[in-house]
Amino acid sequence: MSMLGRLFGFGRNEHYDKGIRLFDQGLYEEAVAELNEVVKKGARSDALTQRLSSFYIAEAYANLGTTALQGRAYEKAREYLGQALAINPHYADLHHHYGYACRMSGHGVEAISAFENALKINPRFAKASLGLGLALYDAGRPLEALARVKEAAGLDRAYETPEYAQGISEHKSENFAAALAEFEKVAELDVDDIAFHGKLGADLYRRGMYEEAASEFRKALELNGNYADLRNHLGVTLNAQQLYDDAVREFEEALTINPRYVEARTNLALTLEAAGRLPEAKAEFHRVLEIDPANTVAQGRLKEIDSQQ
Repeated sequence: MSMLGRLFGFGRNEHYDKGIRLFDQGLYEEAVAELNEVVKKGARSDALTQRLSSFYIAEAYANLGTTALQGRAYEKAREYLGQALAINPHYADLHHHYGYACRMSGHGVEAISAFENALKINPRFAKASLGLGLALYDAGRPLEALARVKEAAGLDRAYETPEYAQGISEHKSENFAAALAEFEKVAELDVDDIAFHGKLGADLYRRGMYEEAASEFRKALELNGNYADLRNHLGVTLNAQQLYDDAVREFEEALTINPRYVEARTNLALTLEAAGRLPEAKAEFHRVLEIDPANTVAQGRLKEIDSQQ
């Protein structure tokens, strides 16, 4: 179960409880149906339960979208990921996946916009920079495209492969279609491994196998350490093992990549609170509210901490 789920528990709302159980079983479409009953207009549920429900709806759509991507159902992936982004637009990874789904389903303008949005959130997101480069080649903008491809290689040296060198050579010869074909090969190099370890880590976490989950998240990060969401997931997993100092370091790394990552900052504050570092926890909860003034988790925990002092 998620950190927030463990913190607040069940019993808040019948549809919420059922939705979370379905989510933890990987039954995402069924989970969305139940959780939508919590957030729909006129629903009898408190603000925190509605907020948590919205979070899990977005997570469910994101999981459905990535599954559709793996099955090469790109139009369906575009639909699911777009629904996730409509609820939570603050994840660079989601924008990247959405951009890939758009590009592969022939929505080139949307793809460029999505990759640009990912880079606004995380300027060091090498995969998004490479994706933007490919989309710009598609759009007939080769000079801008090559600049983005080179930027990606500068951010992640793993991209400096023989295919990358061949792509540079083809571009210099103005064989742009051939260059694109080579850079496509570069883009395929590590996605499957990172996605595999990340997905396996999430599954192991849901099953309560925290040490094994942490190992998988670390394997994914060894391939590319610039994924804020993987750092956050690793931090949550370490928190579940009460390895608070290690968890704090991962949340801080996630926030170095994306300082406006509300979930990571909230998890950092919760971990500091669990570790008894209350002044630091309060400071982080206040930072959460600077970014998200309506954040009911931060509001509630600050009231609770103040009542204990």
